[in-house]
Amino acid sequence: METVPSAVLNKEILGRLDIEALCSLACVNRALRFSVESQALPSLSSLHLSVGSFPLSTCILTLNCLRLQDHSLCAFLTPRIRELNLWCCSSLSYQILASIGHNCPNLRVLMLELADKESPHLFENNLAIMLTSCLQLESLSLKIRGFGVEVDACAFQSIIFFLPITIKSLKLQPVLERDAFFLIRRVGRNLMETVQPPILTSSYYSSFNLRSLSLVLDVITDELLITITASLPFLVELDLEDRPNTEPLARLDLTNSGLQSLGSCHHLTGLSLTRCRYNHQGTFKRVNDMGMFLLSEGCKGLESVRLGGFSKVSDAGFAAILLSCRSLKKFEVRSALFLSDLAFHDLTGVPCALVEVRLLWCRLITSETVKKLASSRNLEVLDLGGCKSITDTCLRSISCLRKLTALNLTGADITDSGLSILAQGNLPIMNLCLRGCKRVTDKGISHLLCVGGTISQSLTTLDLGYLPGISDDGILTIAAAGIGIIDLCVRSCFYVTDASVEALARKQPGQEKSKQLRRLDLCNCIGLSVDSLRWVKRPSFRGLHWLGIGQTRLASKGNPVITEIHNERPWLTFCLDGCEIGCHDGWQFHESGFI
Repeated sequence: METVPSAVLNKEILGRLDIEALCSLACVNRALRFSVESQALPSLSSLHLSVGSFPLSTCILTLNCLRLQDHSLCAFLTPRIRELNLWCCSSLSYQILASIGHNCPNLRVLMLELADKESPHLFENNLAIMLTSCLQLESLSLKIRGFGVEVDACAFQSIIFFLPITIKSLKLQPVLERDAFFLIRRVGRNLMETVQPPILTSSYYSSFNLRSLSLVLDVITDELLITITASLPFLVELDLEDRPNTEPLARLDLTNSGLQSLGSCHHLTGLSLTRCRYNHQGTFKRVNDMGMFLLSEGCKGLESVRLGGFSKVSDAGFAAILLSCRSLKKFEVRSALFLSDLAFHDLTGVPCALVEVRLLWCRLITSETVKKLASSRNLEVLDLGGCKSITDTCLRSISCLRKLTALNLTGADITDSGLSILAQGNLPIMNLCLRGCKRVTDKGISHLLCVGGTISQSLTTLDLGYLPGISDDGILTIAAAGIGIIDLCVRSCFYVTDASVEALARKQPGQEKSKQLRRLDLCNCIGLSVDSLRWVKRPSFRGLHWLGIGQTRLASKGNPVITEIHNERPWLTFCLDGCEIGCHDGWQFHESGFI
């Protein structure tokens, strides 16, 4: 390659390659890596290096920064960038905030997911530099993972003093409730009446036009909701999640009064209120059906509703929302102890615009609800994870949903015969989860994929975790079917052995690069031996980016085979910690659990 003129190499060769080919070429030797980093990558107008395959748009940069340091990322930052999305920034310092401000002054959209470095003042100073430099910012999403006490206490206390007045969408995680009050009051319509800030800017007294607000808090209270509705009457989307450490006091909790106050936001179309159990096994115990009645009467224009942790609300409360909000397209309820089929009894009697329905861990929901939901022929997402009373009797109704692309049947009481019914329909399902469906066996996988139905052509993500009836025969069926699965989970399938890994390794990839297996979860597959790692070496698994091998014989950090594979495939992540596929929430621990 040294004899090739640099102009020819950069323009005629590297300039014609896509991003995946460039990244692969950079691993060949240092000379090519230098050419790719210094010439090819900076010349691209847009990049998307996150998981999946998405169309490229001008001046948009999306990066999974799990392995990136500050100096590596700065090479991508230019004034041309209008949208910047940085995921899993566990190794980046807070200094990257200032670098973004200096190098990307024309940003309109910024999404940044950082790890807690326990340096709140350093974070605050660099955040101020970034915000005062990006004066055209319209959408800002900042997440700090790790939940350090110091950062929790003051990370976003001063953000209001530097927010550009162009901000229309704001997402912050985590935020203390007391800081949220300060933020909302100053961003809201009563901004002119607030206390003087320590640093005044010329734009401070201009009006904000915030339309979307998303906060992860320590607690959601009535006073907080009342403040939001009074200060932000033109809000279109509101997303609040809390993670209390203890049971909130009566005066410091959400009640029916808080829900009633939302009626003042006449433009509200999207509402999400959830209580997470990360720190404390609590729920919104002071909200009942009356609160839902008041909400449904005051917010009839809602198009998206997401409710989690409302343990005292029954069918009547949830039915009120379904029947009153005639434009409802997305409906999600989590862990509702008293939600049953009765809430959906009258659904067929009213116009139904539902596109996405998620009923998670609602144990009283049965197949009768699914039959009612099937009346909405526009349904694209149906998530019934944890609804254990779902059986084969509703699968015929599901098979008639011609637009359904995602189906989650985690823990359902379905059988191989039920999968045969699904296979015979014209379902364009791309994402199918059968996790914990204990009556599904290898025979069911054969029924699903080998009858030539639509699902066998469209399926890209398949979760078969925790299925005692899945063995090598089922995996061999998947490999032989020639389907384009990108994500495959077989965690805790104890009868999966080395033969399955070999079959997947020998599987001939489809014509499209996107059809190669990218993520494979083998966590707790105790039937695997260390010898199966040889199938992960080149040239097998060409598209593999993530491999979960936690709680198996393969999960040894000192294993020379893993080291060898890592050296020849530096982009491949070995997860040894047992994270879910792709390490959705485990990236912050990568230094101890990843290779």
